[in-house]
Amino acid sequence: MTTTEQSPSSGKGKLFFDRGDQVMETGKWEFAILMFLEGIRREPFNIERGHRPLHDASLKRKLAGGKPAGMFEGKKFKGNDNDDLANAEYVLARDPGNTSHMVAVLKELEKLQAPPEVIKWVLDLLADIMRQAKKPDKKILTLLIDTYHVIKDYAGGLAMADMGRRFYPDDAGFEQAAMTLSGLKTITDGKYDKDGDFTHSVKDLKGQIRLNAQDQMAQGKDYLEQEIERARKEYLAAPRVPGKIDMLADALTKFEQEGYENEAIDVLKKAFADLKAYHFKQRIDDIKIRQMRRRYNQFKAQGNTAAAAALAKEQLAAELAMYVERAANYPTDLSIKYELGRRQLIAGQVDDAISSLQQAQREPKRRVRALTYLGQAFIKKGWYPQAAETFNKALEHEPGEELSKDLHYNLGACYKAMGDKAKALEHFSTVAMADYNYRDVRQKVDELRKQETPDTETPGKPEGAP
Repeated sequence: MTTTEQSPSSGKGKLFFDRGDQVMETGKWEFAILMFLEGIRREPFNIERGHRPLHDASLKRKLAGGKPAGMFEGKKFKGNDNDDLANAEYVLARDPGNTSHMVAVLKELEKLQAPPEVIKWVLDLLADIMRQAKKPDKKILTLLIDTYHVIKDYAGGLAMADMGRRFYPDDAGFEQAAMTLSGLKTITDGKYDKDGDFTHSVKDLKGQIRLNAQDQMAQGKDYLEQEIERARKEYLAAPRVPGKIDMLADALTKFEQEGYENEAIDVLKKAFADLKAYHFKQRIDDIKIRQMRRRYNQFKAQGNTAAAAALAKEQLAAELAMYVERAANYPTDLSIKYELGRRQLIAGQVDDAISSLQQAQREPKRRVRALTYLGQAFIKKGWYPQAAETFNKALEHEPGEELSKDLHYNLGACYKAMGDKAKALEHFSTVAMADYNYRDVRQKVDELRKQETPDTETPGKPEGAP
């Protein structure tokens, strides 16, 4: 079955696609989503009538305030060979910008051996998100490169490989992928893979591939160094212009190499001293923390756990001081309060963490996570009723599956500490049903079940018996 055959939808999904179109005009996004999904269950490869309008409905639902899927909403459809795809798309429709859900849809389409154009539809959605990201996800970039390669969309794969080279210049894998895909793109663009053309143009082709490979290599470190030189010249011509300062700092930090980063720190220190703009001090701190994280990862990779632990302690102290300073400079920025509260909790500054997180919970974007950490802070104080109330409040905001498991687990711990074994068992069981291997939840459930089962193996002795 191909997209071409199904595009106008005269098939089994037509009734549901038509109904979805009608409902879209009324603004009933939830119902429209269900109609498109029912159509997709019947015509899983129909992009124009199924996948595209479904995505459109999901975006409009989100703009109207729609929330992500709850913990147990991932198995809505049953009884059809295409239900795994429909369930994956349902979860994505509830949170259309979630890259993990997009990857899940991609995997289901691959299982169904969907045509290349259907696979490309999902890849392009993921690629757009990577383009908009401040720093694209390395694993997703690799997945995109590999899958574009499989469906022979060499231009799409090359664009992602180039992005990988820019953001991860030390990763040779992106360099190699760019060279490979560039050569393949040259072949297809010149139609050298066609019989006859190839045999007549093989020498020219080899030359073009070699030049392409050289070009791709040159655009790696050489390109970044040229960018640094351009930014440095502009900065030296106007060293007190904030835009020129930031441009040079951006260019120097793209390499993710300490020498260049230290030069960026020196530039920013001078700017902070000259212009007294706190923004430059923030950038200095961010670079220093990034350097510490990189050294921590190196110690971990080397198996040097003692050095990694010492550096982690040093980093926590540095981040605490950094966010205390930022909170003083930006007292109304609740995202800073959230980051400060998290680190205060880790450092054992529980009372300070409670104060910071209570303020941070007012920001909608971080409310659920702030409430989760706030509840953990109450647990550290032994305030179990307050912790349980906080975790229940977080659950009211319909968090995603992973966070829901954490909240239910913490609620189980709270109720167990309060002596309410029935409620503790209820919450631990909720986690176990969703993820049997989550932390030690199996042991928690078994322990509570044994406690609630009366001991019938050793009957009491009759009164007066010896």
